[in-house]
Amino acid sequence: MQYLDPLYGRFEISDETLKLFQTKALTRIRDISLSAVPPLATPSGMIGSRFEHSVGVSYLAEKLIAKKEFAEIGKNLYVAALMHDVGSPPFSHITERLMEDLTGKDHEEFAEKILFANDTKKAVENFGADIDIVYKMITGNYKPWSDLLNGSIDLDNIDNSLRWGMAIGAIENKAYDPEDLLEAYCWKDGKLALKLNYYSEIQKWELTRRLVYDVVYSDLNLIPETMLFRGLQFAYENGDLTEDFFDLTDSQALYVLEHRFNEKTQKLIRDMRRWFIYVPAGKITVDDNPSETIRTFCTDWKQRQKIADIIAESIGIEREFVTVYAGKDKGFKKIHLPFIGGEKVIEHQPLQKLFWRIKVFIHPKYEDKVTQVEEILEGILGE
Repeated sequence: MQYLDPLYGRFEISDETLKLFQTKALTRIRDISLSAVPPLATPSGMIGSRFEHSVGVSYLAEKLIAKKEFAEIGKNLYVAALMHDVGSPPFSHITERLMEDLTGKDHEEFAEKILFANDTKKAVENFGADIDIVYKMITGNYKPWSDLLNGSIDLDNIDNSLRWGMAIGAIENKAYDPEDLLEAYCWKDGKLALKLNYYSEIQKWELTRRLVYDVVYSDLNLIPETMLFRGLQFAYENGDLTEDFFDLTDSQALYVLEHRFNEKTQKLIRDMRRWFIYVPAGKITVDDNPSETIRTFCTDWKQRQKIADIIAESIGIEREFVTVYAGKDKGFKKIHLPFIGGEKVIEHQPLQKLFWRIKVFIHPKYEDKVTQVEEILEGILGE
């Protein structure tokens, strides 16, 4: 069977690999977007699925294990690459915070019940991979090999940075070639490392990642994200969310949120789908030394939502008409693997500091209250 990929072109899928594709685990993530924000909610290009991305990561894994020093991890790396996102809940990282709260598991740990389901487990074992090793690699617990999938620069983010950026229109042309970056990986003195002569190529990946996250943190993306999360918060408060919700696809979850859950959630999701865009009403951005207050709001989703509630109460409007984003920048991050060239070993230095940011958005009919919201936000944060 032939497969067509936007980044890697046409390549063959063997019959034994096709059986992996046909599992419920991989069939489900064909309807989980690579973008956490549903593409239908943003005025941008359509972004591919986590399945499309996973096939891309497995393609890179197959190329990597063709190199002698990586041959021993072979089929286990390939299957882990293909299955690394099967535990993703609908809307991926947006919903994952709620999933962790309700189930005690992140998307990688949530993958366990999916991976060990009869049809997936059987397909993996028939393929010749070890299901236990595959799971350990996905969760980052099979060092050093798991760093190839769960590290600071891995096959996962080498693929998704370029795939996401080109699909949404943030990047017009390939800024780097993922297949070329595979040549940077090497095995030195029993450790995984990167070749120093690929440092400049990896900086191209860093810059691409920065461009991608510039869009991620833009109002274009954050407004629908905060509307969706606010709707999920009300569903959480109302007891609408159960563990079964996290087994749904994006389409199924959107339907449930819009038609089955509480009235506040339904309204937010309807407005999000129709591009009934909220307006910016205040923001705080700081460098890598935030106050303890800002750090708390950026790392605890329940505390973050209190900002929206305080603002809504202070200006006398309904809770669903105020949404908030708070988080730490993920654009430039430190690569933990050493760069090695001959006797020289260099530690990576990110090209730019990371930022902490808080943004508030309100329903457009209350646009006249923006100045008031800005003052309240500054009072809450002590800025």
